[in-house]
Amino acid sequence: MFTNKKSDKLDLVIGENSKITGHVESAGTILIEGTIIGNLNGNKVILGERSYVKGDISANNISIAGKIEGQMTGKESIEVKATGHVSGDVATKHLSMMKGAIFNGMSNMDDGDHSQSEETGKKVVEFAAKER
Repeated sequence: MFTNKKSDKLDLVIGENSKITGHVESAGTILIEGTIIGNLNGNKVILGERSYVKGDISANNISIAGKIEGQMTGKESIEVKATGHVSGDVATKHLSMMKGAIFNGMSNMDDGDHSQSEETGKKVVEFAAKER
């Protein structure tokens, strides 16, 4: 499956043949294999390879193997798998991208240590990739 931790219980699953228009929220883990036109909020959001999201995602941890067009805020981490396609800006403490991932946007990585000045405390990285 997508997770190795036994504590990662799926609370909401949107199947491959499903399409939802509107805001989706769960206090637990959300697995998307279908289409969401709207925003997602959860503890952990997993986008499967066939998923498509047009909207913003906010979660502690986000894993993308599908396609998203929108802003993402991962309080702890954002992981873009080799099949992932991101069009939008991301903000997180830890960002990882596998070889083959597509990312068009800006990233803001903030480790939460605000003892440094705001200008030197932020790490901004820009990536640009061409469509295949």
